Amino acid sequence: MEPVVSVWMCTYQHERFIAEAIEGVMMQQTNFPVQLILGEDFSPDGTRAICESYAAQYGDRIKLLPSEKNHGQSDNLLRTLKACTGKYIASCEGDDFWTDPYKLQKQVDFLEAHPEYVLCFHQVNVVDQDGKVLEDRIPADIKHYNALSLFHTCVPTPSMLFRNCLPAFPDEFFKVRSTDAFICGMLSAFGHAADLGFVGASYRKHAGGLYNQLSMLNRYKQSIHTRKLMQRSPFFSNEQRKEIKRELKERGVLYMKSFLKKREFMNCMRIAAFYLIAR
Repeated sequence: MEPVVSVWMCTYQHERFIAEAIEGVMMQQTNFPVQLILGEDFSPDGTRAICESYAAQYGDRIKLLPSEKNHGQSDNLLRTLKACTGKYIASCEGDDFWTDPYKLQKQVDFLEAHPEYVLCFHQVNVVDQDGKVLEDRIPADIKHYNALSLFHTCVPTPSMLFRNCLPAFPDEFFKVRSTDAFICGMLSAFGHAADLGFVGASYRKHAGGLYNQLSMLNRYKQSIHTRKLMQRSPFFSNEQRKEIKRELKERGVLYMKSFLKKREFMNCMRIAAFYLIAR
């Protein structure tokens, strides 16, 4: 049976975490079929074996993509997304996990009732490598975002559910690290978004995470670089580029102020220079 929701899960060297991520998907209680697409990227640890074990256990509910080489972040994400055939796509990285068994049902119900919306998401707790809660979110009321405000909204990756509407990805997509920000920007061309307010997943901070390995300076550089590439991508309209430019300026100012507050004057100068010259 064709899935209504395809879950995109990219994983690399997540041996310690991947079982919890998969089980968070398999525990979902829905009145529609769900299929997990596992983009395992030729991990040198035991991640592959764990994925194979779950794929054998759950049959058609899990599709494990073959991998005889390491594709890298963007290419692995793209091949995983291309394998998603559902009406809706949900996302969860292999080191994060879902906590609400009705998460997908709530999100699909919302998008089915609101055809003008392309994306919905929810609150996400932050945990460490052992699952200890570092940031405990509180459920909130639904918040609505118009399409252009998506360029100024932080959408946690394990919370996203969106319509399967994205066309081919532009060249700039393969040059960025913040692929989730790029995807949300692309989705803004197709409708509005909503934060449904409930707490439905946990984002894991751990030493092996690619983003968590970055210094604060390099995190800021990554954010600026992504939006610089978005700004010049032919995918986005002039109106969208104006919003990207505004977000880029606001981030540049915010990052410089952050370093000034901590009296890290050299980093302030470095981020200012990067903001001005980054291509």
